[in-house]
Amino acid sequence: MAGVRMAVVWCPDWPVVAWGVPLDEAAAVLVANRVVATSPAARAEGVRVGQRRRDAQSRCPGLAVLERDVDREVRLFEPVVAALEAFTPRIEVTGPGLAGFPTRGPSRFFGGDDTLADQVLGVLEPILTRRGGARIGVADGVFAARLAARS
Repeated sequence: MAGVRMAVVWCPDWPVVAWGVPLDEAAAVLVANRVVATSPAARAEGVRVGQRRRDAQSRCPGLAVLERDVDREVRLFEPVVAALEAFTPRIEVTGPGLAGFPTRGPSRFFGGDDTLADQVLGVLEPILTRRGGARIGVADGVFAARLAARS
């Protein structure tokens, strides 16, 4: 039995974006002294998800350390979800920075998965300007679509 064809939109730097930190500054979001998200500038300095606070700060002495605020992340992700509702009302928000929807109807309307993905990214581009952008993956099932968005 085949899974439902899904599109997943992922904003990889969303926890940092929610704090309003420019992505060209080194910043990391932590939970229980572990890095859960980094800015591109911090990744360039060697800061990785899963590192301890101490290790991250030793690799990047000017690192801005931020505590995770899920409520803020969710609240600021709302415009992205509202933009996705232009394609279908069946949006599933898995977490801040991650949302998906079944593509059967929208894909047929726009002429295929690739065209749908281009349309979604086009609608999200003005919303995500200076916010790190988004990635989209389309596949059979949520898990495969999430992997496609991450690759």
